[in-house]
Amino acid sequence: MTKSNLRKALNYSGSVIAILSVIFVGHRITQYWKQLPDDTFTVKLLLLILLLAGVYGAANTILASAWRILMVGQEQAIGNRVATRIYGMTQLAKYVPGNIFQFAGRQILAMSYGFSGKAIAKTTFLELLLLIVTGAVFILWMLPLLYPAFNIYYSLLLFAIVALLITYGLQQQGKGNLIKVIARYFSFLLVSGGVFVSVLYIVSDDWLLNPALTLPLIGAYVIAWLAGLVTPGSPAGVGVREFILILLLRPFFAEIDIVIAVVLSRITTVVGDCFFYIYSITLR
Repeated sequence: MTKSNLRKALNYSGSVIAILSVIFVGHRITQYWKQLPDDTFTVKLLLLILLLAGVYGAANTILASAWRILMVGQEQAIGNRVATRIYGMTQLAKYVPGNIFQFAGRQILAMSYGFSGKAIAKTTFLELLLLIVTGAVFILWMLPLLYPAFNIYYSLLLFAIVALLITYGLQQQGKGNLIKVIARYFSFLLVSGGVFVSVLYIVSDDWLLNPALTLPLIGAYVIAWLAGLVTPGSPAGVGVREFILILLLRPFFAEIDIVIAVVLSRITTVVGDCFFYIYSITLR
């Protein structure tokens, strides 16, 4: 097989995975929709969900930017537009059962662009490792939910210390590019947690955001997201994330509000991923 034919075959394979991803996303949205009471949706709520989905979809460009930095670190000359296109076209594959097809799709599609398969595999490993490290630090934000005497100020102080230690350690090893990557992952997780907390407050009719509770809620969401990420076979953490959130937040919110917020936030993030997908396929 010639190099040109190999690239075409890889491109077609990536397209098949992308099409399967869209099918599974449609199936997921239908399932989530059926779980909600008939009187849940109002015009105001739908507009807010679309707005939050837009915010979440835009935040995906942060992930694509971080991946580009990792690729450049592996001596792959990749531009922002190409990185965003590849990342966005394959990101929906995380909803396909198996929880690996977003990485497989990215590997195939990026190779069809002529990038090194070995370098792409290394960036996948680094991405998972750094996402886990970044997400795990958010447990410090969540501590006030588990131990009320441990207030948010102590959490933020510990968080700052850990962040400084990580930054210092990477600088000493000459890994300044990884600091940029972690900063982007932190920003993405912060936005993701903020989207969930916004949906939760909307559902519970409590518009008075309490900073002492908001940051721990974001921390709880990120930890639940992390658990879903590392659970083998769970597409986009389905089931795992919901279970942990209900377990952690039950003492603070009515269980029905938590369930509705979890389902609505799922719909919001899925729609946001679709927005990002549509945006990515327009990039040439």
